[in-house]
Amino acid sequence: MSAVSRLFELYNLTLIMVLKYLPFTFISVHSEKMVKKKPKFGALPTLNLPKRSHDATKPAARPSRSVVNDDPLTQSSKKYYQSFYDLCKRVKTLKTLNDWIVQELEDRLVLKKKSSQVTLPEFEIMIDDSLGFTIYVYGWLLPEDHELYTTNLRSVTNITVSELVKSISTLSICPGVKPSELSSSIVHHVIPKSVDPFFVSDDDDDDDGSSFPHQEYWRTRGCEVLLGHGEQCCSCHQYSHKSELSKKAQQKKIAEPAHLFSPISQTAPERIKLTLQMQRLKCAELEQKLEEMKLEIQKSSVEVDHQLSQDITSILGKSDKNVTPFMNLFWQQQKKLLTRSSTGVRYHPMIIRYCLSLATKSPACYEELRKSKILVLPSQRTLKDYRNCIRPKAGFQEEVIEELKDSTNSYFDVQRYIVLLFDEMKIMSNLVFDKVTGELIGYLDLGDPDINFGTLEKVDEIASHALVFFIRGICIFPSIKDGAYFC
Repeated sequence: MSAVSRLFELYNLTLIMVLKYLPFTFISVHSEKMVKKKPKFGALPTLNLPKRSHDATKPAARPSRSVVNDDPLTQSSKKYYQSFYDLCKRVKTLKTLNDWIVQELEDRLVLKKKSSQVTLPEFEIMIDDSLGFTIYVYGWLLPEDHELYTTNLRSVTNITVSELVKSISTLSICPGVKPSELSSSIVHHVIPKSVDPFFVSDDDDDDDGSSFPHQEYWRTRGCEVLLGHGEQCCSCHQYSHKSELSKKAQQKKIAEPAHLFSPISQTAPERIKLTLQMQRLKCAELEQKLEEMKLEIQKSSVEVDHQLSQDITSILGKSDKNVTPFMNLFWQQQKKLLTRSSTGVRYHPMIIRYCLSLATKSPACYEELRKSKILVLPSQRTLKDYRNCIRPKAGFQEEVIEELKDSTNSYFDVQRYIVLLFDEMKIMSNLVFDKVTGELIGYLDLGDPDINFGTLEKVDEIASHALVFFIRGICIFPSIKDGAYFC
């Protein structure tokens, strides 16, 4: 195919693609065989244009920001009373004050509601010439943050006197608290009673013939005095709850016996009694044990006369021939131990090492020798602490290797020659629970879990043999177990 025909085919293909986007902007081209349409020169596509899948209408622009100014709270311009004179004039005509005593003074207006049982007025409202008011309840001032003050801004310009009186009458008086002990957080509120000396009623019997008949309350310093709901105000309720918790804690403490060295002047008598009872029980138990020990000594004891004791002492002190240094050390230590008490004894390191050797070879023989009282030897429990200084476990132990390094740093030449030994022995197949680590000991163990899983076919199989490696010095070094394996 010629290059012209290829170009023509390419031209036709391009023409077909463009015609899709041109609605009316092409012209007809006539030839001998066919009629073709040709786009007009300079025409631009207007229809069927490609669109992106994510094109969408743009959201409306946000309005421009402006500075926000906090407008102060606008108070209502309406005032219930225009002046102090207007207040005094209107109060005189109120029917809600029939039970109240109204006293008009030069700079204040006093409203009192009295009770026949007490001398102080139950409620007292004092309004000054600036129309601010103050409320008393049995002579006790309402706190500054009380609801009656905060909601009305403590002025009768925002509330009428009749509404104020009705609000007070709907509130109840806080009964206060019952103090368990005196403290600076509570105040005594005393209200004198009005008593007729010529007439004594049954209600006055509560005073027990007191020369000052009164009604009393104990209040916290933040007591609200007047409350709308509930039995106590928040401050008194918190104090009562705290006092109840402290009282329970004190009762619980009193129920426990005191320490032996507690000062008697600062300890409650109940705790002293409990301590005395506890000590009597302990003394009785100790006396019973002492009697049992005396009976056991009388049955099982062996008496040694004074002459035998002196002979043993002379043998230990005068035998100087063929005495090795360790034998001399052993006899000297035995003399010291025989003269000391059995508690708080410190044994020489060479004695501990010798006893460890004896107990390892024959524990039963060592225990028999120790119980015979011929020699003063450490118990098996004491030797166990020295024996388990490095806790034995399967595999090579890094602690043993570090101990070997520290011990052999000062060795030289022949002293560093050692022999590596290993010994396999048959053991009883069984499982043992280690209460210290909480593990079951007795399975096949090569010292490393990764080696166990990579080498052994059954990891949970119980071991029947033990392989132990020893290091022994040729000249002076003692034998030390370096590793153990259960197989």
